[in-house]
Amino acid sequence: MIVRDIVYTFAAVLTNESVKKCNELTLQLKGLPLGNQEIKSTLEGGFFDGSEPCEVRSANVNLVIKVQHNTPDIIVLDMAIDGELTIPCDRCLDDMTHHVDTTYHLSVKAGERLDDSQDNVLEVPSSWKELDLTPIVRDTVLLTIPIMHTHDDPEQCNPEMMATLLSHEAHDADGDSDDATGNEHDPRWDALRQLTEK
Repeated sequence: MIVRDIVYTFAAVLTNESVKKCNELTLQLKGLPLGNQEIKSTLEGGFFDGSEPCEVRSANVNLVIKVQHNTPDIIVLDMAIDGELTIPCDRCLDDMTHHVDTTYHLSVKAGERLDDSQDNVLEVPSSWKELDLTPIVRDTVLLTIPIMHTHDDPEQCNPEMMATLLSHEAHDADGDSDDATGNEHDPRWDALRQLTEK
């Protein structure tokens, strides 16, 4: 009974935080007064938990969105994002820090249907009352992570993992007697090996 109550309480806290963050990043399309305003938020690790797997283990990222609504059917968003993500190193799998410093410009305009085929322009149905900016912000941050991300200096990597990698490299580089799987030399592959060496 006590465990169940703790789980429910914890789930309620997570849900409330998620709803709060979602509300912070909800842009009102109907009734938004003309003029300029700012949306500010701090993005933490839970912000990046979504339906798709994500490598972000923790985060401390500052977000500022300048909202310009000078004409009735167009809202211009200028996002400035900076901070740090903790992600796994591709080489040793230990935590590493990825610095985020990026901007994104987006024009949101009313139209007949949802259309994002133009760069930096998002057309939304004129019937929409609000727009959740969460997926746009999340993708903007995640796209700053390079495909291959490792510690700047290999000496920062986990020494045990590096030793294991080096031992595998040494084993693979051993003479011609064994192949990469550790099995004895198979002459049936000699012809193919000669073609690849040319």
